[in-house]
Amino acid sequence: MKALLTILGIVAAALGSPALSSACPLVSGLPDSNCDGRLVIAVLGDSLVAGIGDSIHSGKGGYVLRAAQRFPDATFLNFGEAGTTATNIIFDVERGFAGRGHASLKAGLVEADLVVLDVGRNDQWRAQSPLATLRNLKRIQTTIHNNVRQLTGHNALIVTAVLMIPKRLRQAPWIGELNGLLRSSNSTSAPTDLRFDTIPKRYLSADRIHPTSQGYDKLASVFIAYMSNLYPAHVKKLRPDRDRDGLYDEFEAERFGTDPSVTDTDYDGVSDGADSDPLN
Repeated sequence: MKALLTILGIVAAALGSPALSSACPLVSGLPDSNCDGRLVIAVLGDSLVAGIGDSIHSGKGGYVLRAAQRFPDATFLNFGEAGTTATNIIFDVERGFAGRGHASLKAGLVEADLVVLDVGRNDQWRAQSPLATLRNLKRIQTTIHNNVRQLTGHNALIVTAVLMIPKRLRQAPWIGELNGLLRSSNSTSAPTDLRFDTIPKRYLSADRIHPTSQGYDKLASVFIAYMSNLYPAHVKKLRPDRDRDGLYDEFEAERFGTDPSVTDTDYDGVSDGADSDPLN
């Protein structure tokens, strides 16, 4: 409860308090896409996000915990739940934004600089087609985008992971088909280029679906590389800074009152991103 209140307090402060001008900073060397001085990564998914089978961390944490250790100044929110499906996450997200529970999930999504979806593998057990699961993943993206935009005025950055392939004979071909759909749907506004399908199957545990601790190390390596390389590239495309003053165009006029086409709005010789009072 204390952690939840802390998250809600941070979100309330970010949405309700006037912002001072300062360059959108790097946090742990990564871009602060919300330009609020913090870096928050929210990861939604199933047991592989939760870290089931991660023996060196008592079966929890997984690759999200390892990424948090690599980027200590960032905040990683792990919303992994064993057995969950894309359909379950649709309901959780919709209920959260409607105020019917899941308050910590809503708060995390509003505050997040990046939202990661790593889910879909359990949908096969519900006799659902890979195409239906892809549509549900797109619905999750749309729901988050629309609600975050309404609450904050900016677009959420969401990436959907291409899933690690299990060894289970019935499930592996199904996930392979879903992964093909995901890869072909990759776009600038809705990237699906977090490639967990590159992890060899030899890093799976005896249950043939959950990684060993060494497997979670490999997942973390892919995730950390993504955060270090592709995430900044996406921010650069989706958060342009035309005047190169260190403030993203999307936030200049509304949040800081500055001109996104002028480096020094008040012509005092200090760029808007470095000016404590950019309008005077």
